[in-house]
Parts: sequence; C-alpha cells; structure tokens
Amino acid sequence: MGLGRPWTWLLGLPTTVVYGSLALFISILHNVFLLYYVDTFVSVYKISRAAFWVGETVFLLWNSFNDPLFGWLSDRQFLSSQPRSGTGLSSRAVVLARVRALGRHGPLLALSFLAFWVPWAPAGLQFLLCLCLYDGFLTLVDLHHHALLADLALSAHDRTHLNFYCSLFSAAGSLSVFASYAFWNKEDFSSFRAFCLTLAAGSGLGFVGATQLLRQRVEMASREPGYPDLAVDSG
Repeated sequence: MGLGRPWTWLLGLPTTVVYGSLALFISILHNVFLLYYVDTFVSVYKISRAAFWVGETVFLLWNSFNDPLFGWLSDRQFLSSQPRSGTGLSSRAVVLARVRALGRHGPLLALSFLAFWVPWAPAGLQFLLCLCLYDGFLTLVDLHHHALLADLALSAHDRTHLNFYCSLFSAAGSLSVFASYAFWNKEDFSSFRAFCLTLAAGSGLGFVGATQLLRQRVEMASREPGYPDLAVDSG
C-alpha cells in the first residue's frame, strides 16, 4: 500500500513530462563525461600520449561510422514493416518497440558511463573500449529518444511541447556538472567515483521507470479505443 500512492502519482504525470525526463537521464551523465573523461585518464590513470591519441582516433572513426549505421538499422527494423495508422500515433507498435529499446539501452548507457571511473584494464585499452561503448549506447539512446518524438506527436504544436520539456529537463541535468565540483579530487578519486556511481544509478533507474510508464500508456492506448493520445494528454 505504501508503494501504491507514489506509483499512482507517477501514472498521473503527463506524457510530455515522462518523455522529457529521458533528456534529464542522458544529460546528468553526458555533461560530466564531457568535462572529466580526458582529465581522468590523463591525470589520474596516467595514460600515455600514444595510447591517448590512438584511442581518440579510433573513437573519431567509430563515432562517424556508428551514427548512420545505427540510424539505418533502426529504420530498417522499426519502420520497414510498420504502416502509418493516421489515428493520433504514427504506429503504436513502433512507439512500443522504441520505448522497449530505450528501456534496454538506457541502463547500458549508465553502465558504460560508470566504466570510465573504475580502473579495470590497462589505461590505453580501457580508454578505447570505454569511449566506443559509451558512444555506441549514447547514439542508440539519442536515436530512439528523438525518433520517439516524431512517433508520439504528429502535429507541430505537440512536437514543440515535447521539445520544450526536453530542453527544460536537459538544462536541469546540467546541474550535475556544478555538483561535481564538490567531489572532483585528482588525489583522492573515491568521492568522485561514488558521485558518478550515484549518477549512473539514478540515470539507469530513471530510464527503467520512465520507459515503464510510457510502455503502460502505449499498451493502454492499444487496448482501450477511448484512451487519449499520448502526446496530447498534458493540456
């Protein structure tokens, strides 16, 4: 019974808020990653100059390759056999598939973020693998998140509404950078590592919770003809 009230409250959140919160769970990780990953490997793990530039070069190639590859694979998987219904959602089956993909890849993004801050391999190898894994999962999450906007809302007004909440939550996620200054210490890395663990746990659990809410709404909309369209329930 104690869990019933919070869950009921969460179920009452507008879809725009739930969708926008996904930007928060990306932003709290990515801003910290951009600010600290180089300093961590150079100043804390003492990566060699050669290993650093090899890792950055491989990462540059992988980054330029995986974006079009994952985009093509996503369209092939989710859109090739899904005709548009023209009744509020472009295709509820596509929406459900993308939500499930976010529910899988979001926690994996959080784990790949966490892998930067715990030494588990030679610095050069860890640098290369962490960059490629993190960028791969970030691409998948961004891809499904942005594609979901077009699938949830067919009108320009609704898409603008969803974008507003994404921008709002993304800005809120940047606060993790300001909080990080209280924990960053090259000499004693344990407090910053615990901070990153907290961010990763919050992001991973947030992805699970938000996608669970979205999935329930898609399934209810599929079962109940009178259920309101997902992107228009915020007022």
